[in-house]
Amino acid sequence: MGVCGKVFIAWSRLSSRTLRYAKELGVKVIFIRDRPPYFRCLYHTIAKLLRGKYKIVFVQLAPGPLLLIASILKYIKRFVLVADMHSFFMLPSSLGGYLINKPFGFFLRFCDLILIHSKEVKDSLPSSIRRKALVAYDPPIFRMKGKRKSGGDAFTIVFPASFARDEPIENIILAVKKLAEKGMNIRLVITGRYERRRELLKFSDGKTIIFTGYLPMDKYYDVIYSADMIAGLTKVSYSLMAVALEAMFAEKPLLLSDKPVFKAIFDRGVVYTDNTVSDLIAKISYVYKNRDLLERLGNGMAGVKLKYLATYRAIVGKLRELMDKICTISTKR
Repeated sequence: MGVCGKVFIAWSRLSSRTLRYAKELGVKVIFIRDRPPYFRCLYHTIAKLLRGKYKIVFVQLAPGPLLLIASILKYIKRFVLVADMHSFFMLPSSLGGYLINKPFGFFLRFCDLILIHSKEVKDSLPSSIRRKALVAYDPPIFRMKGKRKSGGDAFTIVFPASFARDEPIENIILAVKKLAEKGMNIRLVITGRYERRRELLKFSDGKTIIFTGYLPMDKYYDVIYSADMIAGLTKVSYSLMAVALEAMFAEKPLLLSDKPVFKAIFDRGVVYTDNTVSDLIAKISYVYKNRDLLERLGNGMAGVKLKYLATYRAIVGKLRELMDKICTISTKR
């Protein structure tokens, strides 16, 4: 473990962001798979943190009880506590999320550093917590590769969906179906676990509307690269969706919900929509009829990627500097 042990703890679901940040920063990952009320997670977290000699502990938020137990153990083991906080932790989009996360927001004050996804989320925090917050972009997907699309096929929009209730999936389905009925050679491919919203399968016809289900990573990236345009749609104002970043790394034009959280990053390469069926029809129709726009949007997205990577490298440099300082101080004790 060395003189300055570092660990990243995640419960229930291990995010790719956690894995990539842990690799970038040289931090060990402890993932405990469990569901509420998290008894197994609590037991293993207490045991590992009491036995371990960790100087820096990262926690993946949500869920809230992880922050509670880490805050208590911080004062027993004297480690530095860093929370990597998803926007849903403080701004839940469901009743279940509210119950399992919102009551634990109080314990953010015991964190030494809070990593958040966007400036908009930081601005929503109380001032006492905001001063501890650092906007930390998701690490890039450097190995993201796929087969590029060859021309002559239908105009293809790919929507990588989580099938959460905040995604207006039915709206884009209805928009694409209406455009197809007008004679446009268009196709909507929706990836992800459709089992979460089986009622949407009634729209599937295998030609205009296609549900792929869950795909292995290499096949998923092939689908991303085969698209003329990627759709990233949400009703939530503060969630920086992974699909938007995937479109950026693939340098693909993006049909994106018009939310403030995206504006700081995506100033080019994007067609914004208000998520309504009528606006989706208008925006998709415009791009369909002006195919030369796709190349300009793709080039714009390449510029967005360069700017994003420069900002990300600066953030990682700052995190490494902070960690080195913590380790130096702890070694001298």
